[in-house]
Amino acid sequence: MNFLHNTAPKMILFLFFSFSLSINSVHASEDHDHGDQHGHEDEHSESTIISSYYAQVSGIKSEKASAQKLVQTDTLFGVITPVQDQVFSLHAAFPSMVEKVFVQVGDKVKQGQVIARLTNIKTLQSYSLKSPSKGEVTSRSVNTGDRVDAEEILQVSDLSKVWVNLSAFPENIERLKIGQQANIYDLHDHENTPGKISYIAPQMSGGHIARARAIIDNQEGHWRPGMHVKADIAVSNLAVTVAVKVDALQTMENKTVVFKRHDNKYEAVQVEVGEKDNQWIEILSGLETGTEYVSENSFLVKADILKSGASHDH
Repeated sequence: MNFLHNTAPKMILFLFFSFSLSINSVHASEDHDHGDQHGHEDEHSESTIISSYYAQVSGIKSEKASAQKLVQTDTLFGVITPVQDQVFSLHAAFPSMVEKVFVQVGDKVKQGQVIARLTNIKTLQSYSLKSPSKGEVTSRSVNTGDRVDAEEILQVSDLSKVWVNLSAFPENIERLKIGQQANIYDLHDHENTPGKISYIAPQMSGGHIARARAIIDNQEGHWRPGMHVKADIAVSNLAVTVAVKVDALQTMENKTVVFKRHDNKYEAVQVEVGEKDNQWIEILSGLETGTEYVSENSFLVKADILKSGASHDH
């Protein structure tokens, strides 16, 4: 009984104090909302406050608008083929009999390596066939004891470099030039390698397609003749004064906006855009060089502004 007698006043005081704080908080909130309705309606509809902690855990990142070089690309599709003057066909020098073939398809050979022995039918003298280049045996059409004359009996291909034969439509041809940089990808995006456009056909085919060609390094043998690939061709380089990341753009009320950042305040600003590439987009007006803007996860800022606007309307 003494315990209840001693603690009851304290409990009543604590509950009263807590209730008073709650009432004061509600009144402060109402006063704050009332003030915002009269003085900051526009700010609420176009800006928001986001703490540094929330921005960090949400992946909201910012950087400064800056001058950039836009690299615009065309994507073409094609197939890997051997370089024409690096494919060597071997023939008998005379009508002959095959004594021995020392290689199989797929074998690596060195330049000057003996790859077959033959016998001249007329003189019965033996002679050797040597590989004219380093490379790989890509075809073999004879066996021991076969009679040969003018036909191809072996083929050696140097595949250390290969061609990428590309199909280009009329709109592509207008932008293609010899020497342009190309990034070649296999269709699974497992590998990519740089190359250069080395040839553009002077005429279109019956299907209104022109052939373009890039040459690429293939020392590791990944790019096999017959493999289908795609190529991103750098068709133009454009220097712009102000650019932002493509992912920075959002649409609000049918307007293109970027979110400026100042400390923890994020404000939507309408911008006019120009040229773009896969990463950057030119800003013609609305944002100046050096202005900090949201470059990643800008959609979260948009959502927060819209949420704040909805709460305010309510």
